[in-house]
Amino acid sequence: MHKHTYTLLTLILAFTLLATPAHAWESVRSGQKSFERAWQAFTSLQQDTATMYFKKAATFYEKALSADPPSRTARFASTLTMAGMSFYYAGQPDACINAMDLASGKDDKIWEAYLFTGLSHARQGDKIKTIESLNQYLDSRPSQRILSNSVSKQIESMEANSTSLNDAVTQIEKAITLQYIDNINHTNSRSSNPSVERCSGPHWWRKYRAPCSESGYGLNSL
Repeated sequence: MHKHTYTLLTLILAFTLLATPAHAWESVRSGQKSFERAWQAFTSLQQDTATMYFKKAATFYEKALSADPPSRTARFASTLTMAGMSFYYAGQPDACINAMDLASGKDDKIWEAYLFTGLSHARQGDKIKTIESLNQYLDSRPSQRILSNSVSKQIESMEANSTSLNDAVTQIEKAITLQYIDNINHTNSRSSNPSVERCSGPHWWRKYRAPCSESGYGLNSL
């Protein structure tokens, strides 16, 4: 009887330890699926549909990141970046900043982290942090000509007090859309793209409307 009880308690403990990460992983998967739908709509200029799916993605990512502990996939830099972008377009600047801070901590070359952090600070009315983060974006040398030109122009305007934070954000957001669409329209062959920007790479959204893999679409950008 004692042995049976010990075995049962061991199984319960193992289930408890594994249940939360598994649940968090499922939330990551659902978050990415929603992000993929949001991205296809976003890069097709279907803003209302994109916002709807970004909000769904944000809900799932919030669940994944609040799990104790978060799953391994929830802590990937690419997951955190998609989460941060989802939070931003879902109107959650605090959550965006937190996710992007974690993402840049994992990989300081993720230029989206600095960009969306800056925009989130602008939405919060913090001009100093906005300019600081946007300068970090430029310092990361993202090779995004349309976007970088807009960011540089808006930084100059904010420093000269010739534009408001909201107007600066509006202009940069327009440039973001134009940049990603331009990237997609000028995507090189898969063999010539950096591995991180292939449709099967961790940052697939930079040049593609959807991720891919040999087996089809799915949780392959992690």
